[in-house]
Amino acid sequence: MCVYAFINVNSGGVQSLGPERASSILFHELKEAGLDCSMTLGGAEDFDAFANKAKSAGDSSMVAIAGGDGTLAMAAAAFLNTQIPVLLLPGGTMNLIAHDLGIGGDLEVAVRNVAACRPRRIDVATINDRAFLNNVVFGDYAEMAEARETIRDADSMDERLGAISEATHTFMNSTPRNFRIEYPGGVREIGSNVLMVSNNPYTHAMDMRPRRKRLDSGKLAIYLAESQDGIDLIARMVEVMRGELGQSSAIEHIDAEHCVIHADTESILAAVDGEPMEMQTPINISIKPRALTILRPD
Repeated sequence: MCVYAFINVNSGGVQSLGPERASSILFHELKEAGLDCSMTLGGAEDFDAFANKAKSAGDSSMVAIAGGDGTLAMAAAAFLNTQIPVLLLPGGTMNLIAHDLGIGGDLEVAVRNVAACRPRRIDVATINDRAFLNNVVFGDYAEMAEARETIRDADSMDERLGAISEATHTFMNSTPRNFRIEYPGGVREIGSNVLMVSNNPYTHAMDMRPRRKRLDSGKLAIYLAESQDGIDLIARMVEVMRGELGQSSAIEHIDAEHCVIHADTESILAAVDGEPMEMQTPINISIKPRALTILRPD
């Protein structure tokens, strides 16, 4: 079997390790497992060509993707509803999906365990037809996520300081937005500076990362938070990181197969698996049950 491997050289974890070191580890460990490897190193702009090459090889192939959660979401979109198994490797900063799959956050360790991985099917969520594996967050959290990306990609100290100033301004002047959420069997309206929808519900946390016990329930989790200012926003973020979503009196949880998000503006910034992007409202979010074949440890 040939493994078609893609390493996003711009992902935070890959940059920390070094792209050449990451590719060397991946190539060596796959070879040790008796697998041939076709390796591609590149950025997000190179992914479509890679995916087309891998899919043209047919269902006898396997795919390994190393990158952040945004990169792994691209992989989910590319290999949705195919029989090609996808190994999602941690190459980012948070590596949320890799942790939930039991793969962990260490790229070298994850690749060494490839021989112990078995195919499983997981849900993929979509926001306006864009795939995501973890969550979508609206409101001032998304604004701060955009500032974080600017800080990471800044070419100068002035750009970094500007982004830090912008994030501080967002926090200090955080105000609620008006959301209307339509879902099967109900409608909710809320004024809040943060709204989150996750692919399957969060159940606990480890190492200050929210975690999910299941990725195949076929359910979105809509989290409505009482959050009016910067202090509330930090409190809600801490509750998420500590796995207290189910215990917080300030957060309501609704399960649904799909929902429509309306806002008080024609467009709104959303952090989609950590990647900030402007989206036109209303926004449609749905889940595709067991639509992606992945490889995970037994």
